Amino acid sequence: MKKKTKKRLKNLFSTLGVIFGFLLILMYAPFTARSGYKSNRYATILKDANLAADTPVVDIAMLGAHDAFSSKIGLFSAPDPAESGIVKNTLVNAVFKGGLVRVLKAQQNGAKTLLNRGVRYFDVRISYADGDWYTKHGLLDTKLNYYLKDIYEFLENKNSEFIIFDIQHIYTGESNINEFLDYLVNLRFKGNPLGFKNFINHTSAIPLKDLVYFDVLGPEHGGIILLLNDDGTATAEQKTMFYSRNGEGEVKAAIRSKWHNQRYVKKILPLIAEEVDYLKSLESLAFFRVNQAQLTPDYLKDPLGTLTRWSLINIAAMSNSLLVGHKAFDEWLEVMPIFMVDFANSRHGRFNVRVNEKIIAYNQSLNA
Repeated sequence: MKKKTKKRLKNLFSTLGVIFGFLLILMYAPFTARSGYKSNRYATILKDANLAADTPVVDIAMLGAHDAFSSKIGLFSAPDPAESGIVKNTLVNAVFKGGLVRVLKAQQNGAKTLLNRGVRYFDVRISYADGDWYTKHGLLDTKLNYYLKDIYEFLENKNSEFIIFDIQHIYTGESNINEFLDYLVNLRFKGNPLGFKNFINHTSAIPLKDLVYFDVLGPEHGGIILLLNDDGTATAEQKTMFYSRNGEGEVKAAIRSKWHNQRYVKKILPLIAEEVDYLKSLESLAFFRVNQAQLTPDYLKDPLGTLTRWSLINIAAMSNSLLVGHKAFDEWLEVMPIFMVDFANSRHGRFNVRVNEKIIAYNQSLNA
């Protein structure tokens, strides 16, 4: 009898141990369960397309990284000061931080890897916190200069490449846009005299509809097109550095990027189709058009689905592969040349290779 009781207790404790271990992993494990391509196969993706010098920049196809600078989000990341709700909830951060990290980390690798894997559009979120500028996605990621250093080094000797640096959201806190732009202009890295303005080879006095590929390239360096919303503090000189995201006065919005806020591919497909139809109905497409092809996990609306799919990176790996293989992909690319996703360098289903080859082929067709 005693032996049976001991055996039952042993089995019970073993079961409880497994359950407890599973809960610990569920609550605190930050790993995303995927790895992506890291080689430099698409480091010169625009050069490889043999784009004509007078190609309008708004018509150039490119791979976009959604919440591009979130690869450093981890268990010790602080909540973004601009956030409210679940991300700032003390209890949630204490018992489910790993779960938050898994759905807020949208890219597995930093700017260097993304650039080498063909990304030319960066969707960026920035917050001013503790006297410095940080990247973020719900939680603070790391200082912005971490990513800028890699971007400068990449563009320094690639005069065929340019990127779109789209500051989709910026929380200035006690600072302002004037001070942020001063930060960009004055930031330097040890051993490299180049700063942000060395890569702004054009002026926003050129209407976006007239801005062409050759305008944004330097004789030695690649280029950056900056998209930003002013808070009224930017000087006239600073305004020449960027195009207004949402438009200002008579100036039209520089970009259209519609968030679909869906959790599954079958739900996002009709919304992408609606966006295509809407854009086709416009008289002018003289602005950047982004196909927001990422999904949005939600612990509150779909707890089981979000938990079982584990991480935003894992969700993106599966959805990216399905979307790039969709029969309407070529039509999407023609109308919305920027194809933006989470986990842009995903190797699942050879996504990154397939999408970049389609992008190169499309850009080559612009010369036909």
